[in-house]
Amino acid sequence: MNASRVASTLMALLSFGALDCAAQSSASHGGAWTVTLENDAPTGSDNNYTNGMGVTWVSRATDTYDERSFVRRWGEAASFLPFVGNDGYRTYVAWSLAQEMHTPDDIKAANPPGDDQPYAGVVYLDNVVYARGERSMHAWQLRVGMVGPSSRADRVQTWWHKAIDADKPMGWDTQLPNEPILNVGYTGAYLLAQGKLGKSASWRVFPVVNAGLGNYFTGAGLGMYGEVGWNLVDAPGGTALRQGFNAASTVGVGPVDRWSVSLSGGVAGYGVAHYLPLDGTVFRHSRSVDSEPFIGMATLGVTARHRDFVFFVGRTFFTKTFETQRQRAEFGTFSLSWYL
Repeated sequence: MNASRVASTLMALLSFGALDCAAQSSASHGGAWTVTLENDAPTGSDNNYTNGMGVTWVSRATDTYDERSFVRRWGEAASFLPFVGNDGYRTYVAWSLAQEMHTPDDIKAANPPGDDQPYAGVVYLDNVVYARGERSMHAWQLRVGMVGPSSRADRVQTWWHKAIDADKPMGWDTQLPNEPILNVGYTGAYLLAQGKLGKSASWRVFPVVNAGLGNYFTGAGLGMYGEVGWNLVDAPGGTALRQGFNAASTVGVGPVDRWSVSLSGGVAGYGVAHYLPLDGTVFRHSRSVDSEPFIGMATLGVTARHRDFVFFVGRTFFTKTFETQRQRAEFGTFSLSWYL
């Protein structure tokens, strides 16, 4: 369980104060696209949260759009949310379409053990509204989707394993049944400290808190994220410590004229009341295992930015997510963002 989804991996990382900002005006581009792939192949395993892929679009500040545009109206409609539209904050919106695959330890078994991670395919659409201030960011998320055969995760994994001549997953007939997903979430981050390391290197540290409510994830998390690098821009690097595929590394910052490279890392703890890929569906009977009430996570990554592109590669690790888990969940993340 990529408890990357466990609480869906620390939501939207955020942005903060002006370190050596090499970014151009966020109004000089038409938004940013991000393609993300998460997979456990780099870890040598094929279980729990085994694959995720998605595409995200992040707007520039909504007040830079025409008054009649959908993006601006959407941001204004969200002004009832705390911090959104407040003095000192600018609003950004993002949409993500993603698919996840969760499998047990032995994918060659047609009837996996009942005490192992159930097969689960998930497809969802995320909308995130960001309120970004000088030293803090607040992100409000709405997730709608489906778990079950309708996600087509079984077909995608079977096709892919055949294409690369890997073991055929035999147990998708036992996957969680179709059930709609509705989840809301919040993430807040605050720039705690920052400093310089020589002429062009700098660092920053900030705590991140998040909470979710719904039949995908219900719980809360608290973490600490840090980044050190060369020509850091006014946005966090990569996809570390975030929920889903929300490309926070492009929120409020545009293309950069020179190379920016950073190393990021973080740790987090989650209190989990319900996590669908483990605890099963809510309204229909399904396979399930009891998720651990407290789960830890650590992540490391490297981000490189140049002109219209942002590239990230990272690795995420989890403590045991359920009592009878055969192997701890870990996976690699690769993402590429570009500005239009």
